[in-house]
Amino acid sequence: MRDNLTRYAYWQFRDFIRERGIALLLVGGLLGFMLVAPVRAMMGDNIDELNAKRILLLALPQIGPISAFIVFNGLISTDRKMGYYRFLFSKPVAIPAYYAQHFAVYFVGYMAVFAILFGVFAITVRPLNPLGALAYCALIYLSLGGIAFFISSLFRYDWPVLAGVFLSSLLANAVWADRTGWRMVVRDMLPPLDKLTPALSDLIGFGKLDMASAAWLLGYSALFFLAGLVVLWRRPIG
Repeated sequence: MRDNLTRYAYWQFRDFIRERGIALLLVGGLLGFMLVAPVRAMMGDNIDELNAKRILLLALPQIGPISAFIVFNGLISTDRKMGYYRFLFSKPVAIPAYYAQHFAVYFVGYMAVFAILFGVFAITVRPLNPLGALAYCALIYLSLGGIAFFISSLFRYDWPVLAGVFLSSLLANAVWADRTGWRMVVRDMLPPLDKLTPALSDLIGFGKLDMASAAWLLGYSALFFLAGLVVLWRRPIG
């Protein structure tokens, strides 16, 4: 069974390149161009380190989540909707392990795409240490990934549900940031995605990350990832 699972990793990565990777490069490149072009028009080739970091601070909160949504769309639900599970699991493979590997392979692909995009940024704008930006992209994927995994294990049309959760979290944290009572309860039950913005500033500006915020983001997502594995274990995939 483990050998079967390992062989699937190649096909999962190939599917990522064909179905997600090219789209991520196009979307990231287009959005990046739209944000960089006005700065280059004003400053030409003389973009210093400070302004290059400002571009990243403006671009990553847009490109990162959009790219993650592209990756997460149909993560599990597509196999159920299209009937692919009949082929995928015709050989003995543990379904939760298969989709956990699927999640991990897509994470590697997602990070590889951003490594390429940051390489293009270094050539066309200015070379910067990419570790902080890559860490932020990883934080986006892992903070949203567990929630997306759980939603996709339950719903055939997972993207609208994930978008609703994402927007509800942003709205609740913006509008009810200082509220108490039931509003505070609702706000705190939603994903703590408000912590992503200060994490970006810390990583790009200072090369560090508030570990308490990271633990809250990753812990919340990990709980839903485990819940998604339980769903896959207990619920028939078809």
